[in-house]
Amino acid sequence: MSTKIVRSIIPIAPVSYDSTYLNQLARALDNVIEDQRNPVVNLTNIPNVTDASRLQPGDLYEDNGFLKIITNDDIFVSTSLGTTAVGTVTVVIT
Repeated sequence: MSTKIVRSIIPIAPVSYDSTYLNQLARALDNVIEDQRNPVVNLTNIPNVTDASRLQPGDLYEDNGFLKIITNDDIFVSTSLGTTAVGTVTVVIT
């Protein structure tokens, strides 16, 4: 359900520092800072609150436009309703 976010990798330092390495390092740090300032996470297929009774603690669900997390203390009850008829019933009053 979650999406792994790939972080920028800082380049390995050479034996002697040169401008190419420092430029790579500066770009990598700029990318890390930009990722922290503007995180982009796209969560798709989030279950609705009606499906919450089937989820595990830590799972996400949507409830009336709000993103929520299932905790160990949450209680969700799912309801099933059915009707049936077998035979007839006769009531006699005397």
